Amino acid sequence: MNNNEKKERNFVMSPDEKYWDINKPILFAGEWCLDPLQKDKWKHLNYKVLQSQIFETEKSTKEINFCENIYEKLLEEVAEALNELHKINWSKRSWRIVIGPWLERYIAIVNNRFNLLLKSKRDYIIHFKSISFKDDSLISFDLKDFNDKACNNEWNEKILRRLNKLYLEKNFNTDYLNEIKLEKFNIKQKNYIKTISQALKNKINYFWKIFPFSKKNNFLLHKIYIGNFFTSLKLFIGLKNFPVKYFLDESTVIKNFNIELRKKIKINFEVENLNEKIIRYLLIESIPTIYIEGFQEMMKKVDDSNLPKEKKDIFTCNCWSDTVFKFWIAESVNNGSKLFYGQHGSGYGVIKKFNGTRHELKICDKYLTWGWGSKNTDDKIIPCVCFPSIKEKISKNYKKKEILLIPNAVDIYLFRNELKKPNKIYYDMDILNNFINNLDKKPLKNLGFKAHAMEKRRKWAFSYYKYMGKNRPEIKIYETTKNLDKIINNSKISIFFYLGTPFLKNLTLNKPSIIIYPYRFKETINQEFLIFFKKLEEVNIAQKNSSDAAKFININYDKINDWWYNNKTQTIREDFSNIFAKKNSESLKILIKSLSEN
Repeated sequence: MNNNEKKERNFVMSPDEKYWDINKPILFAGEWCLDPLQKDKWKHLNYKVLQSQIFETEKSTKEINFCENIYEKLLEEVAEALNELHKINWSKRSWRIVIGPWLERYIAIVNNRFNLLLKSKRDYIIHFKSISFKDDSLISFDLKDFNDKACNNEWNEKILRRLNKLYLEKNFNTDYLNEIKLEKFNIKQKNYIKTISQALKNKINYFWKIFPFSKKNNFLLHKIYIGNFFTSLKLFIGLKNFPVKYFLDESTVIKNFNIELRKKIKINFEVENLNEKIIRYLLIESIPTIYIEGFQEMMKKVDDSNLPKEKKDIFTCNCWSDTVFKFWIAESVNNGSKLFYGQHGSGYGVIKKFNGTRHELKICDKYLTWGWGSKNTDDKIIPCVCFPSIKEKISKNYKKKEILLIPNAVDIYLFRNELKKPNKIYYDMDILNNFINNLDKKPLKNLGFKAHAMEKRRKWAFSYYKYMGKNRPEIKIYETTKNLDKIINNSKISIFFYLGTPFLKNLTLNKPSIIIYPYRFKETINQEFLIFFKKLEEVNIAQKNSSDAAKFININYDKINDWWYNNKTQTIREDFSNIFAKKNSESLKILIKSLSEN
């Protein structure tokens, strides 16, 4: 389409009305902009929604592969540049542990936002509402700060304008850092009570270093999520290690941007592909300050923590956040330690192109799953057990009335390099509403609703809690901060609208549950595991549409236990659990064997 045929529209990335010019035709980047809670504000506007294949599975898969390719090349360059800057000699693997989670997300985000911009320009002549941002920069101080910003409306509107300027001017001037208005971080004064407290904790850590029994430990265990003190104690004894708890500083390092320091980092952006060129060009500005300005202070905190310097076998299920523990792992692995990584969540292995699986498999020596293996991966994978369920006891549900509805948290922006459909998030809301609308009076009056705990932190995102409170006053709405496990234990059956950890745990602990597939769910499942979901469908644990699910509940509300404890249902439930969240009387022994014999 040539420019003479194109209509002019103001391009909008976010559901925040302050970025809309309501007196002009609007082009919304996706349906996430049309928040149902704000329908009165947009339903009468002259607007269109960008029609794009960007989030369709086939196109998304190509973009994920494209970003992965850039990530591997850039990681090599960044590792070399940061080694030179910090005068160290870390391996690519160590830098992957530390900066990899951020780098992969950064590449996916810039690529996605630029693709949305390019698509809008192919269809329209676009403009932006003039906004005076408090700063022009894309900087953050660590991974969490970056994640928060990448899911924030203001940051997304800002990056879209930056990308548009680059596209129009094609000016890749390396001195631009001198010209942009930088964000100044709020660096808090030291809290002396916390400082003294951590110093005392570091003394305890030092004691473990010199204490004869703990000094001989060949394992270091941290963030393993296997439950209570007694279960952890049994694990230590089973591994023939003295029980040790390290008290680590979980705080981050916040440093402001140093232009002169950044200029020492050289990244090649003379590449042909425009998406990659822009990703590379904005990289030096965008790297969080903890990896550059704050790196030396972070490594000092590692030294002060008194964690072991000799080689260890490390077992953890979480080293994503920018804490002392993650930086210590990188240093320790660089010095020859072995990293056992445990699964932490539901998507691993099951979901195609899952970011967590990719990253954790690449950084570890051995990967302990909740039960699944894969013929398509290497011998790193060890089918194990569901760690959070080891301590849990299985008990039957009797004399309960409540049907508990459990939706996912809504991400309105893509912020990881994986399959997401933010342009269809409100389809999932329609699935939920359709289920409720098709229920008979008896189950309807016994409905409970528990929104995801993440909603409390993501205040800028669509809120199921607020939506249900406004539109479904007849339903019991639990606070997002309430303990989900306790609510589930007091429910007759749990209805999940996504594949989440609580669903897998429920099946493992034999608690009546149904999953209603979210929008085009089966497209995202790895082919080798589809057969297991088809088996769940056979016994109504998995439902392809919400109308059938409601009909099933209407018929079986008074005989849920008859259905659930039926031999066929139990056999298929157990077969599924043994693959995706295994638990039995030998679970702890299986974990001990997996760690000690590999």
